[in-house]
This record gives sequence, structure tokens and C-alpha cells, in this order.
Amino acid sequence: MARVLGFRAEPASVNWAVVEGDPDLPILVLAGSLAAPASYSDPEALSWFRIQVHRLIDQFSPTLVAVRFPEAFVPSRARDSDRRRCRLEGVIIEGAQSRGLVVQTGALATISKNLETSPTKAKAYLEREEFRRLDWSSFPKNVREAILVAVSGLGGT
Repeated sequence: MARVLGFRAEPASVNWAVVEGDPDLPILVLAGSLAAPASYSDPEALSWFRIQVHRLIDQFSPTLVAVRFPEAFVPSRARDSDRRRCRLEGVIIEGAQSRGLVVQTGALATISKNLETSPTKAKAYLEREEFRRLDWSSFPKNVREAILVAVSGLGGT
């Protein structure tokens, strides 16, 4: 059975989800968020996140890792928070690839294509209480995005 570990990074935390099964009827294994200790410097925090990515991979043995990227932004207008999020996404990608996993990445348009739905509809999913019979009402929006990107990866495994 296909199993995907999905990630949605924020500037100082990572939301993750493990799903398996079929993209039309996904099964949520587990989801959560990780934040490095506040006292860590940027290099210490990035190292800590890489270790956590490896732990999740070792614990759940995914067949693929999917990472949700932000929508396109003009580099000259990027805020420090945008840069921190991108660095964290790079750590996730490197951590997964170093374990020999295929990594699927993309912004909402790519996720929508992989879910075989329109970008508008994929974004609307995040406001609903359920997604393809999966109750995600107890999860915040960024964890829902991790679930969404993980489900989009089920078709690519």
C-alpha cells in the first residue's frame, strides 16, 4: 500500500501528515506539528528539523515524501519569514532524499493537478470539515495543507 509523508513548512515550524491508500479515499495515519526549541540558533534549529524528518521517515516508512511550496513570490520582495520557510523546506527535501526517498514538491497549483481538481477547489477544501471522507475538522489549516499535499502524493507512488 502506498504511504506518503507530507510536509507544510512555516518559518519556525513544520506541519506533517502520513496518509496511505488511494487518493480518492485516503486514510490518515497520523499528523502533527514540530517546532525546534526557541533557544536554538538557526543552524541548530535546521539540524534539529533534519533529525526530526529522519525520525518520521524511520517511524512511518513512506514510499514518497511530498512538500508543499509557497505560491511564487518575487525574490526582491521576499520577507525574512519567506526565506526561513524556504530554508526549512530545503532541509526537509535534503533529509528525505538522503534517505533515498523520491520527493514530490509543488505549490497549490501542482497539488491541485495531482489531486485532479482545480486550484480553486483545492484551496476550498481547506475550509471544509472533511476532505474525501477524511475528517480533518480538528486540525489547523497548515496541518490540513500537509494532509492535502500528502494525499496529492498518493497518485505519484
